[in-house]
Amino acid sequence: MTTPPKIYKTEAIVLKHFAIGEADYLLTMYTPNGGKLRAVAKGARRVKSKLGGHLEPLMRTSVLMTRGQNLDNINQAEVMEGFRVVREDLDRLSRALYISELVDAITPDEQPNYPIYRLLFEAMRSLNENAAPSLMPYFQLRLLDYSGFMPELYKCVECGSTLAPGHHRFTPDRGGSLCDSCHPLNVSVLPLSLDTLKVLRFLQRETYANIERLHLEQGTLLELERLMEALLRHVLDREVKATRFLNQVAQGRTSDGISTLTASNTKG
Repeated sequence: MTTPPKIYKTEAIVLKHFAIGEADYLLTMYTPNGGKLRAVAKGARRVKSKLGGHLEPLMRTSVLMTRGQNLDNINQAEVMEGFRVVREDLDRLSRALYISELVDAITPDEQPNYPIYRLLFEAMRSLNENAAPSLMPYFQLRLLDYSGFMPELYKCVECGSTLAPGHHRFTPDRGGSLCDSCHPLNVSVLPLSLDTLKVLRFLQRETYANIERLHLEQGTLLELERLMEALLRHVLDREVKATRFLNQVAQGRTSDGISTLTASNTKG
C-alpha cells in the first residue's frame, strides 16, 4: 500500500469551525477527493493570522495541510470563492447554512464522494448567482441519492406495484411512495400529489443546469419541503438544527415571482 504524502494540498468548502485553545480553529471541510475532513488551523483566531480570513464557513478555499496523528494541520489557506452575495443576504445565508449542516450530518468522515462535493459546490455557486427556489428540493434529493438513500418514486414500497396516476402517498419510514391500496401499520404517511410526484421525478433525472429555471407554485414547494424534511429526519434520526432558522427566514419571504409549474414541464 502506498503511503500518503505527509504534506498535501486540496480545495475544500468549509462547513463549520469551532474555537479551540487560545487562538486555534477546529474546522470541518468537504473536499473533492477526501470527503469530509476535520483539521486544526493553529493561530487562525489571532488578529494578524494569515489563515483566519480564508477559512470562514461557506468559503471555497485552497489549503495546504500536514497530516497529524489525530487531526491534520492547516499550514496555508487561500480563498478561491468567498460567495459574498450569500453572506450578505439573509435568505441565501439561511439556505447555505442549512445545506452545509445537512452535508455534515449525512456524510461520514474521510470517505471520498466526489458527486457530493460537486453538488455542494454547485449549490453554493447557485445561491450566490440566482438562488432559484428549485435548488433546495433538488439538493436534498440528490444528496440523498449520493448518500444511498434515494426514495422510490415509481413503485409502491409496500407491494412493488407501479404507481397509478393520481393514487399515491409517501412514507418516509419506508423510503418512498405508496399505492392507494397499501396501508402499512405504524409508519408515517404523507400526502403526495401528482404534480409533486412529477416534480420529484424530474429533479431525480435532470441536472441542475436543466432545473434551475424551473418555476414551482407555492403549494408544490411547500409539499416538497414537508416530504424532504420528513425523509431527512428519518434518515438522520434527528432534525437538522438549521431547519428552524431556514423556516423562520422563509416565512418572511414574499411569493412574488413564483409561477405555476405545468405538467408539460415535468412529464413523469
